[in-house]
Amino acid sequence: MVGVKDSLAGSDAQGDQPWLRNARWDLSLLILSIFIAAVPYSIYFIFGGKAIHTAEVPGTPAYHARTLVNTLVAIFIGGPHMYATFTRTIFDRQFLRQRSAFIASSFLIPFAVITMVVATYQTYVWLLSIFFTMASVHALHQIIWLTSAYARKARRPLSLASQLIDYGVVLTSIYPIAMWKMVEGRFKIGPVMLKHNEIVAGQWWLAYLAFVLFAIMLGLFIIKTFQEYHAGCFNTPKTLLISLTVALMFLTPLFPNMDTAFQGINIWHSFQYLVLTWHANKLREQQTGKPIGFLHVLGKGMERSRPKGVSWLAMGALRGLWKIDGGAGWTTYYLLCMAMLIISPLLIAGTKMWWPHLHGGLPGADEAYAYIGILSILLVHYAQDALLFFNPKSITG
Repeated sequence: MVGVKDSLAGSDAQGDQPWLRNARWDLSLLILSIFIAAVPYSIYFIFGGKAIHTAEVPGTPAYHARTLVNTLVAIFIGGPHMYATFTRTIFDRQFLRQRSAFIASSFLIPFAVITMVVATYQTYVWLLSIFFTMASVHALHQIIWLTSAYARKARRPLSLASQLIDYGVVLTSIYPIAMWKMVEGRFKIGPVMLKHNEIVAGQWWLAYLAFVLFAIMLGLFIIKTFQEYHAGCFNTPKTLLISLTVALMFLTPLFPNMDTAFQGINIWHSFQYLVLTWHANKLREQQTGKPIGFLHVLGKGMERSRPKGVSWLAMGALRGLWKIDGGAGWTTYYLLCMAMLIISPLLIAGTKMWWPHLHGGLPGADEAYAYIGILSILLVHYAQDALLFFNPKSITG
């Protein structure tokens, strides 16, 4: 079994393929970690009872199973991943100096989120509809960022046409079945019927177009992949990443409970993001020669000598974490991201006090406060990553 120290620390040996660190590190943490996407729906299936199709009905076992999945993902993976962005923006003094206006403007987003949630029920539904669209684009943008990094690491740079095919098959993969459900008016997140259904209802040509575009891009990708293989320039990590991503994105909208199904994409995306952000921070530290404080908290704690009493217990905990972490800085990085989660509950509690009984009785009204706590930060994360994802060099060195 790969230890935390080995799997996170990796090495810089590249071998014959353009891995970011090495084959074991990339495969276990970035690519084959896709199989954790099955976890949310598995939990939902186990705890949802016999009538798992009733996830939208409050009080049913399926409804409780759906909210359990959402809570677990938000606390342990999704929440930390959205706060991890700040370790590369507001916690990076150079980025903060160079992009101060951009960062300041992005923090206006929580005010827009709160306004849309509390104004009317319709603006709340519009916010969820906008969020879903942005979430799908953001998740695919991250794959393109990583794909670009693998292309950059390769000995032979890809032509513009090859890059467009790679990006095209990724960007079109999630929409065929999703668009079909929108046209049929069956596109729901939990009990909330998103606005997409009203906009494209009955527009079957959009569903056909989504399938045709995806089929064309998939065909071109397959042809290009065979050509690269025979030309001796086959990029294993890039091709495997794209292939698995396309399969997951295409099939996920098939599930009846799309809220939990999309949590599968979210958990893989978030785990991958946490790893990539840690990696980007480690590379930044190496390139600048300046230590990043939150990566070395354990090392500084270990410097204390002859602890007694409570300090002795604290030192024992530090040593235990140090043994698990292996000096990689992963543990303190993750704990920092977890610590920042307190912001979301504070937002939830504050809005509950200020606007009690929000949209009472309407579908999804009981989850409005949770969306305030999550989306206020998540959309800031999207905005800042829209800039960060255009720099594959940050994860290639």
